[in-house]
Amino acid sequence: MSTVTFATSCWENDWEGLLETEGYLKNKMIQNHLFPFSRRILIINNVKDPKTVAAIAEEKEIFTDIVIANEIEEEVLAFFQLQRKDFKAVDDGYGASRDWVYFNSLSPLTAIYACETDYLLYHTADVWLEEPVDWIPKAIVYMGKKPKIKVANLTWNEKYCEAKKESYKKRKGFYVSKRGFSDQQFLVKREDFRQPIYSEIREDASHFPRGDVFEKRVFSYMLNHGWERITFSKSSYRHGAVSCTA
Repeated sequence: MSTVTFATSCWENDWEGLLETEGYLKNKMIQNHLFPFSRRILIINNVKDPKTVAAIAEEKEIFTDIVIANEIEEEVLAFFQLQRKDFKAVDDGYGASRDWVYFNSLSPLTAIYACETDYLLYHTADVWLEEPVDWIPKAIVYMGKKPKIKVANLTWNEKYCEAKKESYKKRKGFYVSKRGFSDQQFLVKREDFRQPIYSEIREDASHFPRGDVFEKRVFSYMLNHGWERITFSKSSYRHGAVSCTA
């Protein structure tokens, strides 16, 4: 069986909700996937006191690895052939700063860099599953049979019609699309994404708000190289404030 790492990240405004909300992290983020993750990684990113947050996370005995992003950020950027100045902000009404764009991208890049298993499942801290879903083995089998398929995820916020509309076919319980990527949740093969592939920016990727974020870079590379995405059609993740699950 393929090995999979679960990874999520936190920053100053959500680490308490992630770590202290009863049952949220252990059950709704991890156990509801019904999969025996080989590793469980927390990326601590852009918090005022990362050592304290790391100590609290260790007490939970949920994570196998806790990574403080700013301790290895130079190493991560060098590996992916990026520089902090590459993460430009765009004045599109969302009020994002260059720092916001950078830290937003640093979390998934650090998770990919730290991954040592065959696959990585990444969640932002405000993504969870309300019910158990057995979808990861099905996605891995499908991805293994179709080399063009590089990303898998659940449907987002029960928007099945939207997921279907974005696809060009449905196979084996998944919508298959030639466009689209979200950093809210993605299941990827380590060897595909742990490469310096994040420097391509397409003009038609401007629908990603705030600037040259990680998901805009992945979207651009996938479209430039014919990579495809599958979205599980039978279940959904939820995305919103962590406190809504309390």
